[in-house]
Amino acid sequence: MKKIAEKLRESAGLRNLILALIILFCVLVVGVVGYILIEDMTFTQALYMTVITITTVGFREVKVLGTGGQYFTMFIVITGLGAVLFFLTGLFEFILSEYLGNIWGRRRMENQISKLQGHHIVCGYGRVGGSVAQELSDQGKPFVVIEIDEDVFGECVKDGHLCIHGSATDDKVLERARISEAVGLVSALGTDADNLYVVLTARVMNPQALIVSRAEHFDSEQKLEMVGADRVISPHKIAGKRMANLMLRPKVCEFLDVGITGSLPEYQLTELRVDESSILQGMQIKDSKLRERTGVTILAIRKEGDASFNANPSPETSVGKDDVVIVIGTPEQLSRMEAEQARGR
Repeated sequence: MKKIAEKLRESAGLRNLILALIILFCVLVVGVVGYILIEDMTFTQALYMTVITITTVGFREVKVLGTGGQYFTMFIVITGLGAVLFFLTGLFEFILSEYLGNIWGRRRMENQISKLQGHHIVCGYGRVGGSVAQELSDQGKPFVVIEIDEDVFGECVKDGHLCIHGSATDDKVLERARISEAVGLVSALGTDADNLYVVLTARVMNPQALIVSRAEHFDSEQKLEMVGADRVISPHKIAGKRMANLMLRPKVCEFLDVGITGSLPEYQLTELRVDESSILQGMQIKDSKLRERTGVTILAIRKEGDASFNANPSPETSVGKDDVVIVIGTPEQLSRMEAEQARGR
């Protein structure tokens, strides 16, 4: 009943169709009762007269009508014909909006997906996958969702996201999502076995993509990393650490939340990978004068091949090719830095 009520609220075509059916039924009831009372017909005769009058098929009358019956028949012709036309209009509207509209909408969405490049793929639109998709949407990043459940797929499309109906464990579905052109993939399926298969397949199909996977059990984390996951996240473990840090370091968490999500204009955290065309490549931090030119501050550097970051690096620290630099600044300052890097290229 709940799903029916939601469907009625969402679909104007369905509401109009049901209203037309109610009106048509009311005309039938009035016609049957009227012929019984005015012309003393049986129920079958009254129903027959009402139907042939509404549909204007032109069959003969079951009996000679009196003056009252003739006037009543004219009334039924006018109201019944209007009810039938309203019903047919509602039926065509429902077909066009619900079926043909869905077909056209899916084709348009498939066309958009076929043009994606440098995008992210989110496998699963549950609680975790839905949060990932929403965050990517808020950050303005292109992405496509893969969801096997028909109802959840509809919710994803309703939320305005590009989505493919199918199983992320199917190679052809990943190809439809343009895995070879993607820069990242998040596997947020319900079971570790499915996530394991998706990570393994995605790594083979795109060795350069950044792959992040959900792990339901702690002993699955190492297996997911072995088959190609760059990062493995356990929602339960993360939630526990998050709650503990909120109690012990609430202001630190607030600072990091604002910087990572970029929900406020004060500042944002971002990362920069130094390539050959970057103006930072081969320079020391003090010589780059990045802060003086753009206002951006370098918080940490991870040298190529290192497993950990050098937090608060000294001014004499040199920046090399493929180093990862973590910077902080306002959106305007970060935009200036990105523009400067683009000119360097």
